[in-house]
Amino acid sequence: MNKLLALFFVVVSTVAFSQNKTEFHKVSLKDKKDNAVGFNFYVENVYDGRQFKENIGTVQKGGFNRKVLANFEKPLAEEFLDYLAIICPKEENKSKISIRINDLYVSELTRAMSETGYATLAIDVIESKDSVDYIVGSYTASTESNGMDVTGKHDERLKKVLQDCLTNYMKTSDVDKSALVFDANQSIKSKTITDVPLKGIYLTYIDVLNGKPIDDANFEITNKKEKFYLQNKATNSEELNYYGFSDGENFYINVSKYASSKHYAKTEIINGKYYIENVIYNSNNAIAMGAMFGLIGVAIASAASDSSTPMLIDCYTGQPSFLSNSEMKVMLSPYPELLKEFKDSNKSSLERKEILKKYYQATLGQ
Repeated sequence: MNKLLALFFVVVSTVAFSQNKTEFHKVSLKDKKDNAVGFNFYVENVYDGRQFKENIGTVQKGGFNRKVLANFEKPLAEEFLDYLAIICPKEENKSKISIRINDLYVSELTRAMSETGYATLAIDVIESKDSVDYIVGSYTASTESNGMDVTGKHDERLKKVLQDCLTNYMKTSDVDKSALVFDANQSIKSKTITDVPLKGIYLTYIDVLNGKPIDDANFEITNKKEKFYLQNKATNSEELNYYGFSDGENFYINVSKYASSKHYAKTEIINGKYYIENVIYNSNNAIAMGAMFGLIGVAIASAASDSSTPMLIDCYTGQPSFLSNSEMKVMLSPYPELLKEFKDSNKSSLERKEILKKYYQATLGQ
């Protein structure tokens, strides 16, 4: 009964969402109650390095909790700079930093008697030395809070994760800081990839598309039951905030925003997309991330309930595709022979992948 009730709400909210694609719930970080926090630095610039900039996630509105896209009232950089000017104002005795926002999203989950609101943020912190900008650390934070109506509190959660990231930066010793040259020019040379990226570490999707990895000499890849991790040998810690890394033979992408745990997953490049054979999904995260792209909630929920369901991530837009049986049938419907081959198969990961390759070959041949 509980499963049927949950499915009903997903169906209703999804239908409403699909009918209101242009509606936005606006979030503002402006609040007269904000005060200086006590950071020993001020923020000069905020760079928007997100792969997907159309919105910042989804909220739920109305009696049927229909999904509505969320976005800031002002451009992201302006919202953050205005807020940062209050909590860490510019003063003579403070050092100067800049930050790049690599990921930011909010979501909500409804339960029987309450709602839970979520916020996640990933940033790079940039310091300047001898007129050269360096990324000295990458930080991420997530938070959640409960209530009967959490939609109005997304600004508070976003402020918390930002302050958490900046606090962790302030606690980082000079010895543990990295020194990666930062280029404010975020232009992209190519919108697709055809082969495994060059060996190295990639901070953002732009670095992958521009073929600009950082050296991986100080890192070690570990494999724990096909969940991959990047161990920093200098600090003896796991680096979970990078976009991905390549060992020269395979590319491993960060799937923390979809998965039930933070890790990297091995990929195969198929038609400019990262094919991932197996992600153990966090269903709430998967539905929230899919909704940002206008994907159907029921299909995502179905895929996310099956830990062996593969997924595709577009290398340029970041759009995910959850390759459940139903999604595969919809995708293959214009190609009756491929659809029949899929229906007649055992639907194993290998068969699914080979049929997927044939599908893209067919689409390129049109």
